Amino acid sequence: MERLDFCDKAEDYDLQPVLRMRTRNRPLPGGWLNPRIVAAAATAAGLIGLVTLYVFVNPLSVALGFVGIFVYVVIYTAWLKPTSTWSTSIGGISGAMPPMIGYCSYSNELNLGAWLLFLVLFLWQPPHFWALGILKKDEYRAAGYPLLPVVKGVRRTKWQMLPYVAALFPVTYLLYAHDCVGAAYLLTSIVLLGIWFLQCLCGLFTKDDRGWAKASFKFSLYYLTFSFLIIIVESAWR
Repeated sequence: MERLDFCDKAEDYDLQPVLRMRTRNRPLPGGWLNPRIVAAAATAAGLIGLVTLYVFVNPLSVALGFVGIFVYVVIYTAWLKPTSTWSTSIGGISGAMPPMIGYCSYSNELNLGAWLLFLVLFLWQPPHFWALGILKKDEYRAAGYPLLPVVKGVRRTKWQMLPYVAALFPVTYLLYAHDCVGAAYLLTSIVLLGIWFLQCLCGLFTKDDRGWAKASFKFSLYYLTFSFLIIIVESAWR
């Protein structure tokens, strides 16, 4: 695992004023909520969600829901987020669970279509979030979180975004090849991915890191939104 090794030393910053500014209006740091009550409410919400999936959906969806919660709460939040740059990639497991659960709630099986849908979200999340991380790297540095742009720098982050976006091309084709989606999804997604990949390549040469990161972050949302809208429309006509 990639441990804390910040590009700028922590002692170069007076962190506490920055941390107070970032969190002073939030309920927990502001002291408006009791941490034990919040933890109890979160646990109850998770359990209610799992019970709901069991009663109204199927046991497979419960298992996937539990994996998503466990990875997010224990592996991502408690372990990796404060210690490793791998938090973004591994945390993507939780972010990719909802569409997988939706798929399995209908099919009641963990087949190739479910895994391909999982991969779309899993591969999309790191480059999407790293673009935001470049925009907010000073805040993450001040908070002590080892996000990739903080630990390894902006240029390394840009390079690392490329293979994730590139990997979405074959996953998109496989969804079409196995009749999970139609031609409209294939064409739309390939075009949007092509634009996003070229945008990421341009990021290696730009001097306006913030402007580029903002544009990349926004376009990643456009790609996911329009791609999934096509799936919804195609499903209604299939």
